[in-house]
Amino acid sequence: MSSNKHVKLVEKKTGKRLQLFAENTDSIPYMVFLRVTTTDFRRTSKRPVLKEIPGHTKLLLKTLILLDGKEGIYDASFIVNEVTTNLAIRKSKEFDTSISDAKLNKNVTIYTHTDCNLCNEGLVILEENAFNYKSYDVITHPEVLDLLTYEVGGSKSIEALKFPVLKIEGSIYTSIKTRQEFIDILKTHFE
Repeated sequence: MSSNKHVKLVEKKTGKRLQLFAENTDSIPYMVFLRVTTTDFRRTSKRPVLKEIPGHTKLLLKTLILLDGKEGIYDASFIVNEVTTNLAIRKSKEFDTSISDAKLNKNVTIYTHTDCNLCNEGLVILEENAFNYKSYDVITHPEVLDLLTYEVGGSKSIEALKFPVLKIEGSIYTSIKTRQEFIDILKTHFE
């Protein structure tokens, strides 16, 4: 079974029918793989299921029919993976070549949070476009939280901060909501 805390395999029994659902309580999509091995039900592992489960949904993956005289025992392989949104970014074309010299002279600091998808996208953009940057994850390195709260000029708790937080040449950006907004901020400083 999967150890993902957001996506669970849920059973629903109705008479001889056993329905297996994937329930996603997170806001991001996940890919699930389900293979059922059994001799107690009509449907077996000959037909594994691979489906994307959108955020905050419950989708039917498989319906099994109990055979007469059987107990209803089965073994399920249920694997959950986060859907990647970064496949299309493999060499970012949002920047033109006129900023390549400026990249070497300016430092970018990005404060991230482990559970932040936009943080991951931002790191990919910075890496693939050869920016000179430092990255600090406030969860794996809580000691930088004091520095970050000083940088944003307040006593905000980690819960009150919106990630990623971007610092470029003394300017602090604390409410970046989209990938395009992240790119636009970089363009402001590097074009």
